[in-house]
Amino acid sequence: MSAIGTIAVVIVSLYLARRDYRKKLEVDYWTSYKIFSGEKISLWSIDLVNIGSVPVKIYEVGLYQKSWLRKRRKKIIFMMPRDFEYESAKLPILLNPQEDATYFIAKNEWITKIKELGINQRKIGLYARDTTGKYYYRKFLLG
Repeated sequence: MSAIGTIAVVIVSLYLARRDYRKKLEVDYWTSYKIFSGEKISLWSIDLVNIGSVPVKIYEVGLYQKSWLRKRRKKIIFMMPRDFEYESAKLPILLNPQEDATYFIAKNEWITKIKELGINQRKIGLYARDTTGKYYYRKFLLG
């Protein structure tokens, strides 16, 4: 019985020791507006924040189609640097702990692209991918 307790303590201590050194990235978004030549343009602001204690190098940002099976998620649109507004951060970018990067894209153009692809707008989400291939997801509500 004491052997089982000892093994459990070792497993928990190894888990706790490694927990702090995992990559953690928060993907968030909101709608903002830009005034251009007297016209109000709606933008999606995509914010990536490194909430872990190790640096993360972001390589790709885009949209995915959600599925109830995690492995069946499909990338539908990979956003190229030309798709972002000029105020956006560059890709790839190295985010040190507690640093963030914000990307701005024209909301109406992307809603049109999604509709043209015939994708259900309720099944769209945001993702970011780092250089090791790890994906970070965010549920996305179009509106």
